[in-house]
Amino acid sequence: IDKGTALEATKAFASGEADLAVARGDVGDLSAARAVVIITHAVALLVVPPGSTMASMDDLKGKAVGVIGGDLNHQLVEVITKEYDLVRAKVQFKNLALKDIQPAFQSKQVSALLVVMPISEKYLSMLREMFPAKGKQALGLIPIESAGAIAAIARAYESYDLPKGTVRGSPPIPDDDLTTLRVPFYLVANKKLDDDVVGNLTKAFMDARRDLLGEYPL
Repeated sequence: IDKGTALEATKAFASGEADLAVARGDVGDLSAARAVVIITHAVALLVVPPGSTMASMDDLKGKAVGVIGGDLNHQLVEVITKEYDLVRAKVQFKNLALKDIQPAFQSKQVSALLVVMPISEKYLSMLREMFPAKGKQALGLIPIESAGAIAAIARAYESYDLPKGTVRGSPPIPDDDLTTLRVPFYLVANKKLDDDVVGNLTKAFMDARRDLLGEYPL
């Protein structure tokens, strides 16, 4: 059942419309869920446009941050806001649709963008297209240095070091390993399902993993 987003998939699962779902670990009601396998991880990236001098969370003071997928990322925004006391720093978060990103930057409505995405070439290409380089200037990333502290409190998240050069190789972006957060996507099953059924499904996934890795490295 294609629900379009992880939030809608989780709603279908919670309502009993679906027995299993691909669910993001920090979204919706997963009280009836048991994890079968981790499908992938989505990584939180705080992006600034080419030419921006912002390099830390302190630099966001008094600024507005655009958020792609506002409903999906509501909890993430909350935990970052609390950890860095961004209310006192007068940092605003504004939900943006993809088509509104460039106009929002051009009109200076936002100074940075929060995007949560798998680290695959498909999504990295989309990110680079959103922020095309201007001469020698390219997009920048702001680290979430307190990722470990956030993950210790909000267990849906993990601290993650984004490897040097992941977004762009020359010049490398980031220019060193960058601390941020990531969140898993799980295949979840309703806890009422028969253990043998879910066990057989899990075994099938594990048996197919080697073949899948060749075709879908992510």
